[in-house]
Amino acid sequence: MRLLGQATGPTGSADPTSPVEETPLRGRGTGGDGLVEAVVGGYGRLESLEINPTLLRSGTTAIAQYVVEAVTAAQDDERRQRQEALGGEVDQAALHRQLEGVAEQAWRGLDGMIGDLDAMVRRLDRDRR
Repeated sequence: MRLLGQATGPTGSADPTSPVEETPLRGRGTGGDGLVEAVVGGYGRLESLEINPTLLRSGTTAIAQYVVEAVTAAQDDERRQRQEALGGEVDQAALHRQLEGVAEQAWRGLDGMIGDLDAMVRRLDRDRR
């Protein structure tokens, strides 16, 4: 029983300056001794889920458990492939610091834009009087 078909259409925009188109990562995993199969795309997004019809007699609790098992295994497989493509483990602490710096810069820029807009509104109000 196929519950979720493979996604169609683009999942993101490719970098037009990149000369080589990268193959999207696909993680695959199974649960319930292979009775449930899951495929995830980039960053664990579920793309397909297949449940063997014989599993339907096992009840919803067992099915849910095997689905979680299959999806988790597929996500782990995708994460492993992504880490290999990046050249190994990602330094999460360094990445977090870098993202905090980007967020801080964005807030400063936003704060500056809000200040500029506020000044323009006050100037327009003053000119109307």
